[in-house]
Amino acid sequence: MSDSTPGPTSHTYFSQRLRLHCVDWGNPGKPPLLLIHGGRDHCRNWDWTAVALRDDWHVIAPDLRGHGDSQWSPDGSYTMAGYIYDLAQLVHQQRLAPVTIIAHSLGGNIALRYAGIYPEAVAKLAAIEGLGPPPRVLASRREKTIAERMDEWIREQRHLAGRMPRRYASIEDAFRRMQEENPHLTAEQARHL
Repeated sequence: MSDSTPGPTSHTYFSQRLRLHCVDWGNPGKPPLLLIHGGRDHCRNWDWTAVALRDDWHVIAPDLRGHGDSQWSPDGSYTMAGYIYDLAQLVHQQRLAPVTIIAHSLGGNIALRYAGIYPEAVAKLAAIEGLGPPPRVLASRREKTIAERMDEWIREQRHLAGRMPRRYASIEDAFRRMQEENPHLTAEQARHL
C-alpha cells in the first residue's frame, strides 16, 4: 500500500457491553464484504486485500474481541459463542445482510458457524483454513484422556506464563525479524505488520 492510498475509517460497535472496533474502507453503495482475521491477528492484516477489493465492495474488517483495538473480555472469556454473537451484532447493527464474508483461521471458524445459524444473512463465504485442526491432530487428541489433555494444557500454560515476551531493541530489528520469518512479504507489508 502506498502512502497515497487513502486508509479506512475506524468505527466502534458494541456486543455484550464490549466496545469492539472495525475499519470501513468506504463505498457504502456497493455490496457489503466482511474480512474477518484469525487468532492473534487484527483487522489491519487485511489492508492489501481491502484496497484490492474496495472499488467493487463496501469492505469492513472487524477486530475480534481481545484483538487489535477491540476491548478485552473482562472475565478473560473468549468463547466461540461470544465471537459468533459479536459477528451477529455487527451484521445486525450495520444492516449488512446479506453479506459476503472472507475469513481466515479462527475468523473462518466463526464465519462458518454464523452462516450455519443464519444462512439467509450470508450471500457468499470463503473460509481460509477455518475448519479446525487437521485430521492427524484430532486423531492424536483421541489417544489421550480428557484428564491427560487438560494436564498437558495446564503444564503448557505454566511454562508460557514464565516466558518473557520477545523485545526488540528497535523497530528496525523487529522489521528484520518479520522479514526473516515471512520471506513472502514485501518490505512494505513487513514494515506495516
